[in-house]
Amino acid sequence: MYYETLVALHGVLDRYPWAEHITCDDTGSELFGLAMRRSEAYGWYSTGGWTYPFKGWGEARVVQDPGRWADCLAGGDWTQDGRVRQLAWMSADIPVDVREPRFPVLHVSRILSDAVNRIGLVRFTGLHAVLPLQELVGDASDDLEEMRDWFALADPSTSVPVSVTVAAGPAVSGKAAAVCGAVGERLGGLAEVEVAAGELDLSGMADARGEHGYNKGRERGVMRFACRAREWSPDVAVWLVEVVSDALRATGCAEQVVVTVSLASPPAR
Repeated sequence: MYYETLVALHGVLDRYPWAEHITCDDTGSELFGLAMRRSEAYGWYSTGGWTYPFKGWGEARVVQDPGRWADCLAGGDWTQDGRVRQLAWMSADIPVDVREPRFPVLHVSRILSDAVNRIGLVRFTGLHAVLPLQELVGDASDDLEEMRDWFALADPSTSVPVSVTVAAGPAVSGKAAAVCGAVGERLGGLAEVEVAAGELDLSGMADARGEHGYNKGRERGVMRFACRAREWSPDVAVWLVEVVSDALRATGCAEQVVVTVSLASPPAR
């Protein structure tokens, strides 16, 4: 059995003239091939699929090696109109026998970022992730501490406004303050977070609907947090996603959630 997670990058893409022949759409494209090449270059067999038959238990079976994640699909929107688009998304099926305290959000975001930056200039504005939290096992505290050490190496005088939303079910109803407190603990003072009093600036997110969009979680309860970070990048967005997901687990959320992290006020081009 597999449990799907999904990561999508949002932003503005200016295509290189020499890469105009590379196509991309929301049902399958050459983006998948670009992501596969980067995954293999990093030694992550995320897109390798099934690799060999394993004979045992009285029948032939197929086993993936390695089993971090499998059977990815990818797509995106490369419309050249200067507007924020969902530039690239990739789904990842997580085999039950390799469940860990973290999903491969960083891995997937890195290969997607590499792919879109290879075919044009990218202004990254946001990220969303679909996370089946009920399938996480183990303690991620050591990993989160290492993340804090990494992101501590940033200019403390810089303050970047970031909007964070969480779409979840009734299990987290009324727990926004508790989740916010748990997020703050995990950030360790390297970023500020508070429950948003009103509507957030989500201009860094494309209006992504359908199976691979973040709006599919809007009908559920939505938490809104206003953050200030020392820097902005896909890695920072992933860090915030992972901190939020661990905070949700700590406050009793064990279901599929949709987390968005976006630049509150993208700079003018």
